[in-house]
Amino acid sequence: MYLSIKNKMAQQNINQYVYKKFYLDNHFYDLNDISLASDELDFNQEVVFSPYLIAQTYGNRLPFSFDLNSLNTNQRLSLKFGEYNFYNILVSQNYYNPNDLDLSCFTAQTACDIGLTGIDNGLVTGMTGQTITFTNGLFSDTDKFNRYYFDRRLKLHQVTGFTSSPNIRFSGISAQTLYEIVSKIDPYIGYYQELYGGFYQGFYKLFGFDYDIYPSRTNKGWAVEFLLKPRLTNEFSATTGQTTLNEIYPNNKDMFFYMGTRAENKFGHHANGVPSSDTGYTRVTEGLVDCLKTCACSDTGVTNSRCVDVYEPTGITVSHNIGCGCGCNSGVISNIPDKDPIYDSMSNAISFKLCGESSNPKIGVRILRFTGDCETTGTCENSGITYSTGYTIDNYCSPNGIYDYCLDINSAFTSTEHWFLVDMVWERYTWLDTCDLYFRGGLGDITKIEYLDSLANNSVYLISPPVTHQNLSPEKIEIVQLNEKWLIDKKYRDGRLKIYVNSKIFYTIENIEEIIPRGLNTYKERQIGVPFNISWGGGTQGLRENLTFSACPTGFTNTYIQDPELFPNNVLSGTSLSALTTNILIEQNFAGTFDGAISQFRMYVSPLSASEVKHNFLLLKNRFDLFNPDCPDCYPVCDTNDITYEIPFCETNDITYQIL
Repeated sequence: MYLSIKNKMAQQNINQYVYKKFYLDNHFYDLNDISLASDELDFNQEVVFSPYLIAQTYGNRLPFSFDLNSLNTNQRLSLKFGEYNFYNILVSQNYYNPNDLDLSCFTAQTACDIGLTGIDNGLVTGMTGQTITFTNGLFSDTDKFNRYYFDRRLKLHQVTGFTSSPNIRFSGISAQTLYEIVSKIDPYIGYYQELYGGFYQGFYKLFGFDYDIYPSRTNKGWAVEFLLKPRLTNEFSATTGQTTLNEIYPNNKDMFFYMGTRAENKFGHHANGVPSSDTGYTRVTEGLVDCLKTCACSDTGVTNSRCVDVYEPTGITVSHNIGCGCGCNSGVISNIPDKDPIYDSMSNAISFKLCGESSNPKIGVRILRFTGDCETTGTCENSGITYSTGYTIDNYCSPNGIYDYCLDINSAFTSTEHWFLVDMVWERYTWLDTCDLYFRGGLGDITKIEYLDSLANNSVYLISPPVTHQNLSPEKIEIVQLNEKWLIDKKYRDGRLKIYVNSKIFYTIENIEEIIPRGLNTYKERQIGVPFNISWGGGTQGLRENLTFSACPTGFTNTYIQDPELFPNNVLSGTSLSALTTNILIEQNFAGTFDGAISQFRMYVSPLSASEVKHNFLLLKNRFDLFNPDCPDCYPVCDTNDITYEIPFCETNDITYQIL
């Protein structure tokens, strides 16, 4: 049947105008009219009238907006297989500024310890002597695409690794991992890119530093939108001595989005000593004891960082003279154990991927969650309640492929490549006021601000001169660590994930726990750029390309080596270090990339409605020849050069709709 909707204002009588609702108009001559709004303005005017994508120029709802065909996003570089382009940088066209701050008032700062971690995903080329500059304001256009300058516009760079000679790769990794991206131009679509192991990654917050361009949490939810084209035939491939993340981890293949920490804390263990799992292993870092410090130790001009050991010290000796008179010191030695990296990754990682066949893919979700429960242990009178913690990896995959409709009509449809629009819309069951976001299931549950002297068993310093006499402010540190309260407050993080493909609801998953990215449980100087990451076109390398010093640094030119304790068990097994076990989870669960083409990526700070998803689809469907679920056509016509397209006919005046 057909449903006719007339262009007519709703009747404004006492039955209809009091509140919003659907109401069947029972006027004698208008029996088929429906009231959709309480007055002529109470509807989403952007959906009805806007010629632009939803919030296309409104950064407070759409902070991250990337279009590879736009010079506002990238420089349209000619990218070739096997030739890493250091200038391949993407910048968001929008930025977040809900309080309408004067961005010219912000001053820039630098971080000189970026090399300690930034070398692992290819942001910087060395572990010393390099800095990044950041501001919550805006830099000039001359620095917009500078990979070392970060402002309110999210910046992504093409990942790479530096584990080839002269640096020393771990013997258990025999092949070089490729992270290739190839640029393409289509007469209709414009500039886009094909991924052959490569993807983009960037951070939106620096833990402990004054750089924060995206909210840790939103009031109701968020949405991400992508234009993707899975590849059926490879134009390029790895050769002898080369590999890709997808070949290493086939279950991670076709990840196209990742959010969370890009890796665990690489400096969580002591430089010397032995790991508990393999006491016969001599650490490759044992020569770095006492010689590897943060950059503030050698540069007194650094004011936003501290002088600390890069690796965890084995113990801290605190001397004081309380209770034993002048000139008498009593020493207290506080032993610090190795930190378990598993607590860096749990509830700090979510990814979206394709699953199934590339010709008719399904949509998948992977989440690494922190779990816990009370268990009864012991027997009889010795029984008791023990609280145990662990983790779970939630994997979801839609039961249907996105082109199932065409399988019985024209199976040849799936033998050609097609662009499609996918929207992932997560909505919390509970709307939270801005003031509640921190403490109701948020980072306030797991964050503490501690005095450094208290952690070093030197609390007496806080109540003694010169602190008490000179009004000094003792140094504090932010500590983020999972705990039982985080598990108890899970109800405030539960929500619904809706997946739309080409504007049609495709798959709905209930009770999806909100992932709230957080900092690692270590000093800020050891984790610059590691947490609060976004990946487009892939998951994350984790610590696969990790590097550390092979000896005490002598300047800016050093030889680096890989640390075996930073690899997951699957890499270590089959090597001479097979007895060494680790809790490295990020790499083996999220190291994967999308095999295909990418064009656009958007991330909203509120859920998109079905009508908003439809609006974006209608604006994009002709340009990308998207399969239209409202007017399905499994017999597209195109010439051999993919230049001429026959667009399926559907009525476009949005007045008459056929209900199938």
